[in-house]
Parts: sequence; C-alpha cells; structure tokens
Amino acid sequence: REISSVIIDEFDWLYSAKCDKCGNKAIIEYTIWSDVFECGRCSSELVLWDLAIDKVNGQVLESFTCKKCGANWKKSDLKWLQTVPVMVNYNCESCKPSRGEHPATQEDKLKIQEIERRAIPYWFPKVSFDDTWEMWRGVHGQQGIDDISKFYTHRNLWALSRIWHEIHLIKDERIVSGLEFIFTSFCYKHATKMTSMILKGGDKPVLTGNQPGTLYIPSLSVEKNIMSLWKRKGKNIIEAIEELATISKSDNNFVRIGSATEFAEIPDNIIDYIFTDPPFGANIFYADCNFLWEGWLNKGFTDQTKEAVVHIKHKDKNTLPDYARLMEGSFREMYRVLKPGRWASVVFHNSDDRIWQTILDAVENAGFELAETNAFDKEQLSFKGIRGAKGLERVTNKDIVLNLLKPRQHEPVRTTERVDQAEAEQRVLETVANFLATNPQHSERSLQHIWNHVLFDMIRSGNVQISMAMLDEMLSYHYKTFKMVDGKYYLRGEAVVGGNVFDLNTDAGAIAWLNTVLSNEPQNTGDLIPKWQKETAQLNVNNPGRLDILLEQNFWQEEKSGNWRIPTNAEREKMSAREDLGNQAHLRVIRRFLQGTFDRRPSDLELAAWIRFCYNREFYPEAFALFEYVNEAGLESEEYKTIKKMSSAAKMKK
Repeated sequence: REISSVIIDEFDWLYSAKCDKCGNKAIIEYTIWSDVFECGRCSSELVLWDLAIDKVNGQVLESFTCKKCGANWKKSDLKWLQTVPVMVNYNCESCKPSRGEHPATQEDKLKIQEIERRAIPYWFPKVSFDDTWEMWRGVHGQQGIDDISKFYTHRNLWALSRIWHEIHLIKDERIVSGLEFIFTSFCYKHATKMTSMILKGGDKPVLTGNQPGTLYIPSLSVEKNIMSLWKRKGKNIIEAIEELATISKSDNNFVRIGSATEFAEIPDNIIDYIFTDPPFGANIFYADCNFLWEGWLNKGFTDQTKEAVVHIKHKDKNTLPDYARLMEGSFREMYRVLKPGRWASVVFHNSDDRIWQTILDAVENAGFELAETNAFDKEQLSFKGIRGAKGLERVTNKDIVLNLLKPRQHEPVRTTERVDQAEAEQRVLETVANFLATNPQHSERSLQHIWNHVLFDMIRSGNVQISMAMLDEMLSYHYKTFKMVDGKYYLRGEAVVGGNVFDLNTDAGAIAWLNTVLSNEPQNTGDLIPKWQKETAQLNVNNPGRLDILLEQNFWQEEKSGNWRIPTNAEREKMSAREDLGNQAHLRVIRRFLQGTFDRRPSDLELAAWIRFCYNREFYPEAFALFEYVNEAGLESEEYKTIKKMSSAAKMKK
C-alpha cells in the first residue's frame, strides 16, 4: 500500500485518458495493440484490427482484403511494419458505470508518443535476447525485440521499473523478497507484449496472459495497467498465504529448490507417494521462459547444461543422451526415497519415440515396474496443443500418467526387450486398423487421437519405437488400407457418412455427391468428369486429380466395364486390404533400409530372414537388392548358400 501511494501520481500520468461520456480525466485499464502490415500489391498500411476482425462472431479471420486495391491476403504473406494502439478501455470515477472504451484517439496516440520520447529514469534489465536462445524466432528479430526490455511497451516498462525501484528502497530483506515474489508473478505473464486477446461474439474481448511455455508475440496484444496488476496480484497472493497458514499446521512441509538428481536431505525408503510432471524432452525450454523474471531479479540465469531438456538449435547444450542421463538420475533418486511397495505417478507426453523410449528405459533402469497407464486430459490446450488440434503441428493433446511401482524386497521386476522394427510397425498398423473398425466418431479420427491410442498400446508392451511423425508417414504409405477425409483417418473401404452434398469443398461433401450420382447407376470416369467439372467450377481450390482419388478410395470399379459404383460390405472389406497389412508393414521397413532411411544396420541373420520373406512373397527386386548387404561370415554356410540361390533366382524374376 505504501508503494502504491508513492507511485500513484506518476502512474496517473502514464495511464491517463479522457472519458467519452463526461470529458473528465479517466485511467486506462488496458490498451489493445494491433499489428500493421504492408499490402503486397499497393503498399498500403493494413491494420489487422480494422480488416481481420469478425466482431459479430468473435473471430480473427485467416485472410483479409486491402480496402484500397482489393487484394486478399494472409498475414504470413505480408511484410510486418509496426504495432499501433487501436482500442482503449478506461475507468472514470465520475461516471456510472465507470468503465468505458473507445477506439484509440489522436490524443491517446500523442500521449504514447510523449511517453516514448522520454528516457525511463529507473533501472530495468537489458539482457540480450537473440538466436542463441532456443525460443528466439524470426518475429523477434523482425520487431526489434533484442533484449528483455523490448518485450514491454515503453509505458509498461516505465511502470514496472518504478515499482521495482520502490521495492528496493525497503531495508527489510524479508519484505523485499515477498514483494519481488508478487512482482515476478505478473511481469512475464500479464505485463508484456506477449499478453494476448481473444474475441467473444459481440465485440467483447477476453484478456489473457501469454501462451504458456512460449515467448510468442501475438498480432493482437493487450497492454494492461501495471498498477491494477500490482494491486490485484498482491491481494491474491497475500490472501492465499493467509489461507494456507490456516489449512496447514504441520511442520513437516517444506519447499526445496535444487536438482531432482540428488535429494541428499531425504533418507532412503521414507516417502509414501511421488507425483511428478517432468520436462517433455524438447517441448518447452524452461530456462528461456525464466529469462524475463530472472532478468529482473538480476541474480544470474539458469544453467542450461543442467536443464533436463533436449536442445534443438544448440547442440553444445543438452542433447538426447544428456536428457537421458538426467532423467535416469532423477528416477533413481525417486526410487531410493520411495518406500517399497509404494507408487510414483509420472505425467508425461511426447510425439517422439526416442523421448518416450528414454523415459521407459529410465523407469526400468531405476528399478521401477510400469504397472498402469492412464490418460490425463488437462482440457485447456497449450499453444502447441492448439496448433496440433488444427493439424498445424504433429503434437499431442493429452498427457499420459505412468503409475510406477517400487517392488518389495525379493519381488521380481518385469522387464521388456525391444522387438523387431517390422514387428513394431505391424502391431501399430493393426492397432490403428482395429480402432478404426470400431467406427469411432469423426472427432476421434485425428492423427492426435490415433497417436494417443497407439501410444497406450506401445507403452503397455514396454516399447515405443514409433513416433507421431512416423505414424503419419505409415498411414500415408499404406494408402491401400487407410484414407484421409478432411484431415481425419478412415479405413479405405469404410463408408463416410454425414457429408453435405452441396459442399464439394470438403471431402465428405464430395463423397456424398458421388454417392448420390452413382446411386442410380454405375458410371465410368469419362461420364463423371463433365458433371464433376460443372459442380466444382466455383470451388476455391483447383485439384485436377481429386476426383480420381475420391473414386479409388471410396468406390468399387467393375473389372469388365470399368464403371464405378457404391461397394457392397464385402467389397468394402476387400478394399481395406487388412489381411495384407502385416506383409506391407514388413516390406516398408525393408524398403526404408534399402533407401538408406533406416536408423540401424540389420544383423546378417535379420537380413537373411528379410530375403526369405521377400522371395516367398514375390518381392523379387527387394530380395535381390538385400543380398549385397549380407556378410558371409555372419551366417552358417548352408543358410548363406540358400539365400544366395534365392537372390540369384530373384534377379531373374524381378
């Protein structure tokens, strides 16, 4: 309260505005800022707020039109110019209701320019931010965000630095520490240019913090009043501390800061239960997220070489082996302090099979038994989760809980062995086919959902040898069994229902239209082409091969006449070719090896088995090509002679 009373005059100057209703002075609660782009045709300035906001439905449109030249654009197609204030929300004590808002006026803009012309008279962090940080992106360079201070508007940076200055005039270190805690609770999440805005229908914005786990700069950002944040966060934290003090009377609770690889202060076998949510490989770079408040605290930065993440851009920091070492060390300490016969729950997820196998290996090497696996739906998606749901990234949308048991003394621990890659891929494909055969809802057919289903099965078997990206490739490769309809997977012969026959932009609508056309009588491709061209002439996307694909994946072609018709149930089953799925999965692994994309060299015994497999199923080119990789010394003489004969025969038959 003392700090608030000291700084009030300066903050009234920083956040002053004029009330539209009474003309008196008002205090800004927040200002919405919008990106401005340059039109690629006429070079006009395009303010996103003016052109891309559907205020009735509360949506930001993916494309928008230049009012001067009529060109239609997506923001990714255009050059970013600047960010400007577009809307001001304020509080006027003279009016009832006290809250009001207006489009940013010339007076509002001049006030911002006045503030920006002045140098901030208090200390603030200026630690460099560039491409040496994992979370640095091109947008940061484009917008001149090259140090901590540039993550803030000049006005909010001024306000924050004044509060920080007043905190450190206090002599009592305990009070200073508490006020620093309040300050850091909002200086990253609510006070930066990363604070995003979501629209509701009726032009009502929803103000949020930054996207968690990122340093993402939105195109529509919110500059909140720092005084309001300071008071509200202070009140909430003080109330929470007081409530905790009444709830917990025990002296056995403590908070520890340190590495999870060493709990030196905790004796062996005394913990009843452990719940942990470890870092997900390369999903979030926590040291980068700490960057802003560690800059304000000015006491050093996280040692990234000790951080349990997998760095992507900077291989001089932690790689996958470093991550594996740190995770295994952490699991060993968990095992040591946990009582025998008790449980540890680990919340985890990743789309990378290598990360998953690292976790499973760490669990097993530490001595735990993986006893149970459950799904954990946090409901609120992360930034990456949202992109994954839209199909923009191969990322997961649900976490998995691994329930680990520390066996009692003399109880054996179940262990697993990695299976052959071809066997692993075959099992995954059969799992997907069996799942799709249950006729799941359309929403459950996304790559995300299918990956979760597959991953559960792999974890139960103790082997995660397929990544989400590999699953995507496998489903595309096995097009004789699987098909994609509007971003969702189906068995190739499976009927697709629910399409709008008048909406041929969607696959489901196009299939519904073809069902209607072919329901009267079978027709050949030549008959269908003019009808298709007439119906699709006004479509937004021109895809000349689309009709052929839709016919081949959803309809039956009569052998003699060449006419297409709606398939029978027996024909649908045959179209999905599930009985040959195992052979095709095996063949895909072999072809990956021959193309140089397999991640290891098979043993000579494995190569011999592959040659037998290919020869017996008449995959003669592959059987012949494999033989050159066989080392004669690695096989018994009779086996070598047999596969050599097979290779020679395959050469003649290929």
